[in-house]
Amino acid sequence: MTMPLGSTRRTVVAIRPLDEVRLTTARLALRPLTSADAPALQRHLSDHQVSRWLARVPYPYGLADAFAFVDHVRLAAIAGSAVTLGVTRRAAGDDVVGVVALHGLDGLPEFGYWLGRAHWGQGLMTEAAGALLAHAYGTLPIDEIVSGAFAGNDASLAIQARYGFVHEGRSRRQCLARGGLVDHVDTRLDRAGFRPPPAG
Repeated sequence: MTMPLGSTRRTVVAIRPLDEVRLTTARLALRPLTSADAPALQRHLSDHQVSRWLARVPYPYGLADAFAFVDHVRLAAIAGSAVTLGVTRRAAGDDVVGVVALHGLDGLPEFGYWLGRAHWGQGLMTEAAGALLAHAYGTLPIDEIVSGAFAGNDASLAIQARYGFVHEGRSRRQCLARGGLVDHVDTRLDRAGFRPPPAG
């Protein structure tokens, strides 16, 4: 999602630097990405059943793409404009199985995420999404967050609805993996409408 014309940019002051954010849930540890994660990112995003639902991920997805992504999100975190966390399963080591992120923190924040196909259907992204959203509203001076999903991605929209995102309309968005414009469901969340995950 691109920044709307006329959006104001601001400086985000976080309780801790965005490149140091680490979160845990019952089953997951969320941590900054490193170059060591590039092979896992490449493996998951080389699956077209994953990349077809993402706007900015090319297909095929090479190892160089993964290294470039890690560098990009690290610099964005240092600059204070984004927080991007690798999702790992606490009981299964430190391998990244997905990513959850808030971009555009110096304007209108956008929430995005993906999970490797082998890990679908277990509630893991619902858990990860709730952790990052709760962290954002608990530590950052933000009110509105935008998100959405390509039409047909009902599982993703269900995650957003769980935390209070509401439908705002539809648009056409570029999908690199599909090579063209794709119908997109646009959603928005405000602080008053956020439904936090259960404590503990």
